[in-house]
Amino acid sequence: MAKIAPSDRQSLLDIAVQTSGGVEAAFDLAAANDVSVSEPLEAGAQFETAPVADKMVLERYTARQIRPATELSDEEIEAAPFGGIGYMGIEVDFMVR
Repeated sequence: MAKIAPSDRQSLLDIAVQTSGGVEAAFDLAAANDVSVSEPLEAGAQFETAPVADKMVLERYTARQIRPATELSDEEIEAAPFGGIGYMGIEVDFMVR
């Protein structure tokens, strides 16, 4: 297996898609690198990659040099501290009259 260093804001799911073509490889990545699937990754750390899950997706990501980065930034977290699906704040997301 090859090694990869995640860039800023990349999650294990991002690395799985980028290096194997499918999110299902995230579990193999987690096991190979002794980390949790949901654990925040340090930019620049070295991770073993997983076997190819979807060759067509992998070829497309490689050809277009796509490096997904889906972790929230500090600014995004600050904008919705209690955020999540279905969360709305009174006087933030809507007004009460």
